[in-house]
This record gives sequence, C-alpha cells and structure tokens, in this order.
Amino acid sequence: MRKFDLPTREQCFDIIERYRVPLHIRKHSLAVCRLAVFLAKKLKTRGAAVDVNLVDRACLLHDMARVCDFDKVDFGKFEQTITQEDKTKWEQIRARYNGSCHEDAAYDILKEQYPELALTIKKHRYMAILDEKTRPRTWEEKLLYYADMRVMGNRIVPLKTRLRDAHKRNVNLHTSVTESKINTAKVDPLIHRLEEEIFQNIGLDPSVVTDEFIESYLKAM
Repeated sequence: MRKFDLPTREQCFDIIERYRVPLHIRKHSLAVCRLAVFLAKKLKTRGAAVDVNLVDRACLLHDMARVCDFDKVDFGKFEQTITQEDKTKWEQIRARYNGSCHEDAAYDILKEQYPELALTIKKHRYMAILDEKTRPRTWEEKLLYYADMRVMGNRIVPLKTRLRDAHKRNVNLHTSVTESKINTAKVDPLIHRLEEEIFQNIGLDPSVVTDEFIESYLKAM
C-alpha cells in the first residue's frame, strides 16, 4: 500500500471551516463521501488496492474551493445566513485563484502538504476524463469522480439524472451551447463506462445503490 500524508477528519473539517465552505456544499461533500467510502469498502473486500482514508478525505475536501466557480451569486438562496466574513473570505479566494476552476484551486492549496490528496481532488473535474494526463486512474480518483457524478445536492440519484441536471447548470463552462453538446457527447459515455467498471468489481447493480440502501447496509453491520 502506498504511504503518504493525509489530514485527519477533524483537520478536514477545520479546513472546511477556514475556507468558509457554504452549508449546501458541505452537505453535498458529505453525501459524496458516504457513497464513495461505501464503494471503496466494497472494492476492498474484493481485493482491490484502494485507500479508504484517501477516498474519505478527498471527498470531504473536493469542493473546498467551490466559490471559485460562483458567478452572480444570489445569497438569498443559500441555506445559511451569509456574513460579511463569509463574503470577504470568498472574495479573497476568488481573487487569489482568479480564472482557476475549483478543482485546480483546491489542488494548489493542498499540494505542498498533501500531494496525493491534492492530485486526487484535481482529477474530479468533469472534463478531466477526456485527457490522458488528467484522467482519473487510481481507484481513489475514480471513486471521487464517480460519486460526485451520482450526488445531486445531498442525495444519490441515477447517473443519467445527475448528468442531465449538470448539463443544464454548467452550459456556461463551455464556450458555446454547441461545444457543450459536443463535450457531453464525448464525456458521458466514459462516465457510464466508469460506472460499469466500478459495479462489475463490487458485484452490484448501480440502480440499487441509493441513500436508503447504504443506510440499511450500515445498520446491518
């Protein structure tokens, strides 16, 4: 098993607090974490070389710099009261990483102390799966990437449902609607192929893995 430094869970929550990650993003990250760790443990019982702690920490922190992607934010839609301290911190993050996506910003923040963790997070960008250099390759990278594609808000949904919603919300990340359609036509089949790879290895149908399924599984342990 590879040896590398990781923050504790407590340290992860300290980082989340330090960067004033919005409440709805925290809930999303916890849901992604729950799914990915479940899958990681299933893979491990089948002999896969997967570091469950790395999966856990990467999921907790994968959207720590999500504010980099915020544009024309309506604070009234947030789940908590937004303070001036929140706004100041977010402005500082956006200014420092101006033009960077949240995946790259998180990578830059974590790479010195936790390089393996930083790289795992960097590779969860939607388009990363298209590029040989950025494509998720390790189980930890694949599980973060996939779990993030299965969680809408803080609920596990079918992959097609999640992707459909993401396409609508993220058209602005592409240079045009036409390019968006071209990109999704390339990326989505690869994500479905990744889903097949994961679930063939754990012996489950992806449709059965819901929040309720995982809850029942955890209660039975």
